[in-house]
Amino acid sequence: MALRRLVLCQILLTLALLAGLIPIWANPPLVIPVQPDYGGDYDLFGGQNYLSPDDGLMLESLTASHGMTLLKRTEQAKERLQALLNPVAWNHLQAPIEMQKQLYLVLCWMAEADDAEADVEEVVQEICRRGQSQPSVADATLQEVLLYNFRTAQSLGVLGFQGQVKLAQGLTPVITHGPWENRHAHAIPILPPNRFPQIAHQLFNYEIFAGPLPRTSTTDLAPSQLEFARRLMDRGLLSADSLKNP
Repeated sequence: MALRRLVLCQILLTLALLAGLIPIWANPPLVIPVQPDYGGDYDLFGGQNYLSPDDGLMLESLTASHGMTLLKRTEQAKERLQALLNPVAWNHLQAPIEMQKQLYLVLCWMAEADDAEADVEEVVQEICRRGQSQPSVADATLQEVLLYNFRTAQSLGVLGFQGQVKLAQGLTPVITHGPWENRHAHAIPILPPNRFPQIAHQLFNYEIFAGPLPRTSTTDLAPSQLEFARRLMDRGLLSADSLKNP
């Protein structure tokens, strides 16, 4: 009788296990989390970083390549500016037309150096020293005027892509900022070359100008022209009698 009861209990226990009435003590199944933990490593865009070590090396290589591209662009801009700022070459240009185009080209390559994240002021200073510890008086004046023209061009918005396309061809760019918007920014001589021939082939005598062009028929100098002429005289770049009546 006892044996029959034991057998009956075993049968009932087996049926209960098969029916799921009694839990089975075993390792639980692996649960995949909805938000996997990647060790808190996030990429630049705010999401999880799925880069493998090889991908990381490739990214570093691309970053270095980008840096080298900027360096090469800066060096190219320096080379072009050195050629364009050669005073000997200016003597072979027709003043004022070709000197005006020369200023456009210089501004184009100054803008390229700036786009390559170079310090434009340092680039111009280095070129104007011409390998010496200090620039000459003429080169110091050139440096001063070039940086003034560059800042003027920036304020007029003529150094963007479309502006640089025009400047690279020696053409007048269109102003995109300020009260003279949609008009041309002309390069003009500060002092008239026919009256001041000694500086007709000096690039420091040319500026980017916004607004109505001065009349070429008048012989009178504006106050700003007189001030510039006196400054050149003080520096020995114009003769003392340069402002005598023509």
